Formats: sequence, C-alpha cells, structure tokens
Amino acid sequence: MPDNAVRAPHEVFELLLKSLADRDLETVVGLYADDAVVRQPFAKPAEIVLTGRGEIERHLTAFATAPVTLSPRNVEVHRTTDPHVVIGEWDNDVTRTTDGTTVSTHNIAVFCVRDGRVAWSRDYHDHAALAGLLS
Repeated sequence: MPDNAVRAPHEVFELLLKSLADRDLETVVGLYADDAVVRQPFAKPAEIVLTGRGEIERHLTAFATAPVTLSPRNVEVHRTTDPHVVIGEWDNDVTRTTDGTTVSTHNIAVFCVRDGRVAWSRDYHDHAALAGLLS
C-alpha cells in the first residue's frame, strides 16, 4: 500500500494487531489520531482511559519492556452499519519469556477509524489473566 493511501478500518485493525505482536510500536502509535481516546473498561482496579497519541505512546512503552510475546489467532473483524467502525475479536497466546508460561486471552475491541487512523477504541481484554502473568 502506498505511504499516502488511507487504510480502511479493518486494515487499520489488522495492522495494529500485527504490529503489536511484532512489537513495532512506532507503527502502532502512528495508527492513532493525535486526539484519539482509548478506553479499557475492564482494567483493574479501574478503567483505563488514554487521551491523545502521546498518552497512548507512554502506555505502550510499558508493554515494550514487558517480558512477554503475543501470538494472535482466531482473528475476526466484523463490519458495522457505521463505515468507520469495526469490531475485532481475537485470542492471544501471551507467553512470559522468562519461563515460557503461556496464557490464552480472549479479546474484543471496537474501533472507530477516520482518515486511516484510530479516532477512538474500546478495548476489552482479560486483565486478570494478564496481571497474573506479569506478577
């Protein structure tokens, strides 16, 4: 795809998922609009709300140093009646690199993509399973 091409919402979701697994955070951060809002309602102890690309980048920096690998599978992208909104479902095999322990998590994310960038998302992850792996 040419650098100046605008990606469709399903393409943005698929590239974001691949780039997270590849730990290509520059690409991940670049997929968000400057004023994007990311909500993780199931985060513990309280919902996480990230506002703006800078805050999203700071949040992802912690992931970049975590001793884990992500292996997404069973990826499904559902289009909605709103052409800007897609719903992604996938499983992640998350492996702790220090000892090989793996947990499988089920994930759903709702993405609104405008002009090829994520304007907002609501990300539903199994934070309890992830916390157990990272503790």
